[in-house]
Amino acid sequence: ILVGEGETADVGAPVAIIVENEADIASVSAGSGAPAAAAAPAAAAPAAAPASDVDAIPVMMPALSSTMTEGKISSWLMGVGDKVDAGDMVLVVESDKADMDVESYEEGYIAKILVGEGETADVGAPVAIIVENEADIASVSAGSGAPAAAAAPAAAAPAAAPASDVDAIPVMMPALSST
Repeated sequence: ILVGEGETADVGAPVAIIVENEADIASVSAGSGAPAAAAAPAAAAPAAAPASDVDAIPVMMPALSSTMTEGKISSWLMGVGDKVDAGDMVLVVESDKADMDVESYEEGYIAKILVGEGETADVGAPVAIIVENEADIASVSAGSGAPAAAAAPAAAAPAAAPASDVDAIPVMMPALSST
């Protein structure tokens, strides 16, 4: 457990690590390397690079099950330039269990799709960017700075550092609402 009871964590940040074998718990506690699933959001974060003067909101790959480490985008239900309201279904994700529609927790306009149909992304990695103002879509396409919400999982990933020879699964803090 990386975040104790009563403590807070950013959405997308690792809050616990699950290992398959009880014997691996000591290796995870020692923290001698990063699992691929925890390191991937850090690698993906730079791809979300809207202009720094634009209020951009990353759409992250959700964890649709407790064992999901990555998801494949089956289809985008909305495209660049489309108006998105909180609760709108934005994309369909294929996980290790099922295909599920993913809703937006934010309002704005889809400015950039970072992961295309048929491509996969790790849980917590940005897959698209939403902006509040339609006029900001062009700025995001040009891109020059990373939004704070996309950088948070990258900054938190080193805290979840089990041994590299241990099969570990990070448990990420989910977004439970739009606020």
